[in-house]
Amino acid sequence: MMKEKSRDTSFSKRFMAAMALFLVLIAIQTFSLELADMPTWLQVVVTLLPVTPLIWAFVLFRERYRALDEYMKALTGEAFLWMIGILCFSSFIYGMLAMKFTLPPVNLALVLPVVFGGHGLILQLLIWKDNGQSN
Repeated sequence: MMKEKSRDTSFSKRFMAAMALFLVLIAIQTFSLELADMPTWLQVVVTLLPVTPLIWAFVLFRERYRALDEYMKALTGEAFLWMIGILCFSSFIYGMLAMKFTLPPVNLALVLPVVFGGHGLILQLLIWKDNGQSN
């Protein structure tokens, strides 16, 4: 039990470090693109720089997922299935409506936080539902 708690703490610290680095790189990106006169290739590098801590966070989450017990793996997988379904159906609906109506553009940079945030919310709902059924 103590080893599991230590692993959770380690994951939380490293994940928070990745998110803090992401926010710092977003700030650097914003100021650099606004204030510095850079060649196009450097603008591309600066624009994509905040992706690196997101990749790190994904690797951390993957490690954490592999350490989960079968019950939590099943719930985590189900939560991602729900989120992928919601994303796919909503994007299809949006696309179908966009063929007939003028709709505002959707920034694709919002997909990642919506998927991960939605996954976390759905996972909590699944745990809540499962705990309610077991009582």
